[in-house]
Amino acid sequence: MTCRTRTTVGGALAAMLLSALPTAAAASAPDSHGPFTLTEEKGHVLDCAGERNGVSAAVQLYENSAFGTYAYVSVRTADTEYLRDGETDAGLFDHGTISREVTVHEGGETTGPARTVVVDGSYTPAGPRQRVHEVHDEPWGQVVVKGWKTPLSAAVTVRVSGQRIDLACGDAFAFDHRVRRPVTSGN
Repeated sequence: MTCRTRTTVGGALAAMLLSALPTAAAASAPDSHGPFTLTEEKGHVLDCAGERNGVSAAVQLYENSAFGTYAYVSVRTADTEYLRDGETDAGLFDHGTISREVTVHEGGETTGPARTVVVDGSYTPAGPRQRVHEVHDEPWGQVVVKGWKTPLSAAVTVRVSGQRIDLACGDAFAFDHRVRRPVTSGN
């Protein structure tokens, strides 16, 4: 994949942003190579990690008004890793607060031993909003993302097995995008 961009989105979160299923009606424009969909997408992205007393935790949260909510939560001990990876109920980001109880399973298998993880925190704008214009050349055609993102400052903790782990957040922002995808994208 070739990507020309002025701003970037972190790893797995970018994949979620671009692989979501289009819901808008097909349209065609003179400068396009066929029909495409346009979606209005608003939401938040947060990617944090931390460690305490030999237990590490990683949290990736993604909420998109057009395509739903995704949560990845990983807790690693010296013996094993507990995972939760996939779609989740809406409401991860609620007017400056984050609060979610998540069940993680050993190795990500729902039949294995489980632990409860509580993700709590807050977020606030951390600077002026930034214009976004990304063009992603995909096998089925160009995906064009235009709009705005606002950097966020986030303070997030994870409580698991009687421990509180403070997380440091890398990518954290709110977004307001119009995304054009070819209808033949397979999404």
